Amino acid sequence: MPSFYYKILTKDSRIKEGYIDTFSRKAAEKKLTQNESTIIFLSREKTQFLQLGLPFLKSGFSATERINFFHNLSAMCDAGISIVEALRVSADQVKSKKLKKAILAIAEEIKNGQSLSSSLAKFPEYFPEHLVETINVGDLSGRLTETFNRISIDLEKNEEIKKKVQGALIYPVIIIILMITVLGILMIYVFPKITDIYSQFGATLPLPTRILISISGFLTLYPYLVPAVIIALFILLFLTSRMEKGRYVLHQLLIKMPVFGEIIKDYNLVLFFRSLKLLTESGISVASAVVIAKKTTKNDVFKRVLQKIEPILFHGVPLADAIVPFPYLFPVQTQKILKIGDQTGKTDEMLRRISDYYERSVDYKTRTMVTLIEPIILLLVGVVVGGIALTIFLPIYSLIKYI
Repeated sequence: MPSFYYKILTKDSRIKEGYIDTFSRKAAEKKLTQNESTIIFLSREKTQFLQLGLPFLKSGFSATERINFFHNLSAMCDAGISIVEALRVSADQVKSKKLKKAILAIAEEIKNGQSLSSSLAKFPEYFPEHLVETINVGDLSGRLTETFNRISIDLEKNEEIKKKVQGALIYPVIIIILMITVLGILMIYVFPKITDIYSQFGATLPLPTRILISISGFLTLYPYLVPAVIIALFILLFLTSRMEKGRYVLHQLLIKMPVFGEIIKDYNLVLFFRSLKLLTESGISVASAVVIAKKTTKNDVFKRVLQKIEPILFHGVPLADAIVPFPYLFPVQTQKILKIGDQTGKTDEMLRRISDYYERSVDYKTRTMVTLIEPIILLLVGVVVGGIALTIFLPIYSLIKYI
């Protein structure tokens, strides 16, 4: 079921936002306006499988293009080129025709008197809200060139950390898939031929060999059953990830996984605190910045917790105190660093230190995990291959008397 992100103005003039699962946009509109509320924003969420990374998936605006886009805007604006002309030049450097039209439309709107941020906000599939708000503040403060440069640097760091996490998670998965594939080929095509040789002697085979023969016979009769089960499981996971409650449960399981969970948790902390730093450096209050920065996280557990603390922040409670009940997501040392930032008035610097710390943590954990997992995988492969070899050659000793 599709999920829609909404922002509405309620009957009592309060702004409310969140996610709603419905079969269509019309159904979402009907449900949201049934209490005389006014829809401010409604957008269908693009599914990112298990939300592990892959930001801006299939948007037509690759991470590299986005980094170059803001870097080039910064360079051109610094050289004295108008933002309209800079956008037109940037439009020629992107591959997607839809994106090119969007950038040219933005340039035309700015030429007709619209602000840069309001023009960018009309294309959320290319320009997320946290970037739009940062650019808006940079535009109002007259520091647009510096803002573009900060955005490009942060996007580049995010892309580097994303690749490290993806590489660390994909490596063991590929090894396991290859091992299962090789085992399947052995069981379906190789082992039945060896079984025929043993059956000619009519000897009583050892139990492990008989078990392996039974499994091989079953897979030979139903060769498509295992792939069908695997595909069905992937489809089930995909459908579950499309439902809000199912996705939340999956994300809970992910962050509770040994080793992998810590990497996923640190990755989301990097995304959140780096976006928070970018927003607060631009002059946005911490409370407002949290509302926007939470959307950069890829895990629904983080999003739900951050949504819970929003009202507390707007009532003047510091972020360091608001996250105290959630040490499983925001470690105690992070709370203490934020507390120091509140007391010394150096919140921006503390946010930078926190984001740098978790970036180094992700880098260290991914490298360590790969180092540790290689011997474990080799041991696993050795045990499986050795076990199969043993079940194949063990009957040879009992067949010697028949030769």
